[in-house]
Amino acid sequence: MSLNKIISLFGLSKGTLYYKKKGYPKNRSNKKIRRPKDVSTIKEVCKNRATYGVPRVKAITKRDFDLDISYYMVWKIMGENKLLIKKPNKSTDIRVHSGKIIVPKSNLRWASDITSIKLWNNTKARFTYVLDCCDRSIISWRLGFRMQASDIELMLQEAIHKRFNCLETKALGLEFLHDNGPEYIEKKFKKQMISWDVKNCNTPTYSPESNGMCEAFNGTFKRDYVYQSCLDNYETLRSQIGNWIEDYNTYAPHSGLGMKTPQEFFNLKMAA
Repeated sequence: MSLNKIISLFGLSKGTLYYKKKGYPKNRSNKKIRRPKDVSTIKEVCKNRATYGVPRVKAITKRDFDLDISYYMVWKIMGENKLLIKKPNKSTDIRVHSGKIIVPKSNLRWASDITSIKLWNNTKARFTYVLDCCDRSIISWRLGFRMQASDIELMLQEAIHKRFNCLETKALGLEFLHDNGPEYIEKKFKKQMISWDVKNCNTPTYSPESNGMCEAFNGTFKRDYVYQSCLDNYETLRSQIGNWIEDYNTYAPHSGLGMKTPQEFFNLKMAA
């Protein structure tokens, strides 16, 4: 009987008759080796930065320890040592947010928001800041039990003097993005922004995603700093928050900046 008749009889393809299973090479292993130095370094990074995920840990091990560990290996080591952070639940919001907050250059658009920080003595402090929508740097900030339009005005003025290096308070072409909080829509403050050549940009009502860069910073800032610290009272918070801002600007890698810090990314933009 011919080979073709046998194939058609059993419903097989001709290739199955010629296939030979290849054995796995004896000198190779299907398990990647975990170097003790990699494991100890990752543990050291996570010891001080328990809220950092795989991308940040990988970036720090390469930047500070000169170890180029693969993403998979970092994830594997962190998983084996129970160092992985829990992923947040996905949002169920069905509203379409097609606007783009990020800008290609620094000092084109700044964003601001006010968030509350709960202290251990059952009081709440209010924290506000100016964030660059390109390099993600915190340029200036304010902390207090109450926040008024005058505080926002002084904070914005300070940021303009830091970034624009001008004798007069002028920031031609700058956009200032914020929500519709009473501190931001106060009439005198809006007139002051006009005198500074700052374009006033407010988000739509009930749309925090339209200021999503600030909302993301609020979550990251509280996760990495606020929730990891002892906050007995306002004085304790006040003594620490400046160091937190400095650490965020100069140490913490940011995925949106190619795992560079905001200060590194700003310096690159200014040098370009």
